[in-house]
Amino acid sequence: MQNTKIAETIKKYSDMVYRIALTRCRSIESAEDIFQEVFMKLSKKNPKFESDEHEKAWLIRVTINMTKNLNNSSWNKKVVNLDENIPFETKKQSEVFSTVCELPQNYRTVIYLFYYEGYKVNEIAKLMQKNEGTIKTWLFRARESLKEKLKGGFEDE
Repeated sequence: MQNTKIAETIKKYSDMVYRIALTRCRSIESAEDIFQEVFMKLSKKNPKFESDEHEKAWLIRVTINMTKNLNNSSWNKKVVNLDENIPFETKKQSEVFSTVCELPQNYRTVIYLFYYEGYKVNEIAKLMQKNEGTIKTWLFRARESLKEKLKGGFEDE
């Protein structure tokens, strides 16, 4: 029964966990490692969740923590990332992703959680364990930076 539940969870949240890891690490290999570690941790701990939203939040928090640990490790500071050649459906998607990856890590994370996962500022603040004001500032600065770099993006906001 437990294996079935974990398999369902992996199927449901695998894309989200992988994209958060990739956005924060900027390396396919590191993202794949984080992805595996997150779901191994889920399997080993087998926490009881109050709801699907609680489970999703737990996975996001664990992914953020693991990427933080990886990025702060002494090994990672000595490694130089190669440019990743990640396939996209359109050239514009590729340009946007590479521009987002140029942002500081916290900006990349809030952009992903806000636009791709649909979280509100207060929810992102809880997930990242930061003040709402900090998240608003990061989101504002990330948007401004993306506007400059993409020249004409986010015109609807």
